[in-house]
Amino acid sequence: MDRVNRLKFNTAASFLQRFVLILSGLILPRLILLYYGSEINGLTASINQFLSVITFLDLGVGSVVQSALYRPLANKDSLEISKIIYAARKYFRNISYLLIVYIVGLMLFYPLLVEQSISFLATSFLIFAMSISFFSQFYFGIVNELFLNADQKGYIQLGTEIIVILLNLAATVFLITQGFSIQMVRLSTGLIYLIRPIYLSYYVNKHYDIQHDLEIKDNPLPQKWHGMAQHIAWSVHNSTDIVILTAFSTLENVSVYSIYNMVVQAVRAIITSLTDGLTSFFGDLLANEEIELLNGYFDRIEWLVHTFVTYLFGMTLVLINSFVMLYTTGVTDINYYVPTFSFILIITQYLYSLRSPYQLMILAAGHFKETQKASVIEAVLNIILSLLLVNNYGLIGVAIGGFFSILYRSGYVVWYISKNIIKRPLKLFWKQFFVDILSFVLMIFLGGRISSYYQIERIMDWIFLAILLGIIFVFISLIINIIFYKEIVTGEINRLKEMVKR
Repeated sequence: MDRVNRLKFNTAASFLQRFVLILSGLILPRLILLYYGSEINGLTASINQFLSVITFLDLGVGSVVQSALYRPLANKDSLEISKIIYAARKYFRNISYLLIVYIVGLMLFYPLLVEQSISFLATSFLIFAMSISFFSQFYFGIVNELFLNADQKGYIQLGTEIIVILLNLAATVFLITQGFSIQMVRLSTGLIYLIRPIYLSYYVNKHYDIQHDLEIKDNPLPQKWHGMAQHIAWSVHNSTDIVILTAFSTLENVSVYSIYNMVVQAVRAIITSLTDGLTSFFGDLLANEEIELLNGYFDRIEWLVHTFVTYLFGMTLVLINSFVMLYTTGVTDINYYVPTFSFILIITQYLYSLRSPYQLMILAAGHFKETQKASVIEAVLNIILSLLLVNNYGLIGVAIGGFFSILYRSGYVVWYISKNIIKRPLKLFWKQFFVDILSFVLMIFLGGRISSYYQIERIMDWIFLAILLGIIFVFISLIINIIFYKEIVTGEINRLKEMVKR
């Protein structure tokens, strides 16, 4: 299987995995809201985010490991591959010991941080139950996952994740509806997720000749610490809002944030499913020094990502508030209608998703040291602005902090790859960005006008409106892109026709 076909296969597997993840992500929070209430939903969302800070201890080494594997995989250098795997496993094994300390600390001090009706012991046990899957990821699974991704076999680990998500969904729905406590529900999740790292370890050991008894004198991961800044920025972007809301606001606000963020993350998951395989694809082209071919692929990929991201977030911005109102029907303990917050959150995530091809190119090239300063600035900007604004503006305050930090870094990554990796004129990006904004504004304007005349009382009303807007937005996007990118649009339509014929 050549690299282009592997990219297609990985993309299909990633899309299916994201679809199953979105399905699970829509069903489970709704059940938690109905059976346990907004406070417990906010509590589990908050704990999950605090546990996600565990990934901070990766310190960017995961990206460095994957980047370091591209060249030895291309050269079929089994000794160098074994050295990198050995060094990575040793690092993450040490990290897992730090995780134990962090989890114990969280169990002791987190219950003191939040004001809620659940007891200290019950909260601590919930943290323990939810931490099992995080710990197993670092101790058993992460290196094998990185290795398979680097070898463009991400579909192996994605397939196992699909199975685990479905098993967890079935078990969780059963336990919740049968009246089990939230602690027992989350404990079952942790135990089910142990299946995945155990299988990945079996698969890699069976299908690859990895040497485990090595004496390494040189450093197979010379950029190990330079990936730290990239990872800090990513961790801060994903953790800051809920952590700050937990400390300086209420669990009810955390619940509101988590419901809107659930929708946005579902959209991002769809986008990520289409871009997951790009890092290894770009990395293989860079490792073989096929820069001209890389530029050709990048122009097409950039247009596809921008067009798709604009379309999806245009739909999301128009439809999110009515969806959340339907989703929280029957939940009366707090008000979930916060349109200003949802607007800022979506614009922020729109910018974040637009920058994905540029960020992935930086990761594929292994330019961690060169871009670490900008990553630190992004993280610091997010934290400072969110802390300054949260007391007076709550949800809107943390959303504004995220927006300005993402705006800064998005501009930087576009400039960096244009000047240092693929050497392409910045005017190509500005043209694409102009087309994005023109399409986005027209979608929002027309979508808002149509929605204002349409009353949504049932989920079928919402689905009908979504289909109607989806069709209209396709025509808007198509017309504008034919005007500005006629050659690319024609090429994609011809490729689609060839696929249909096959």
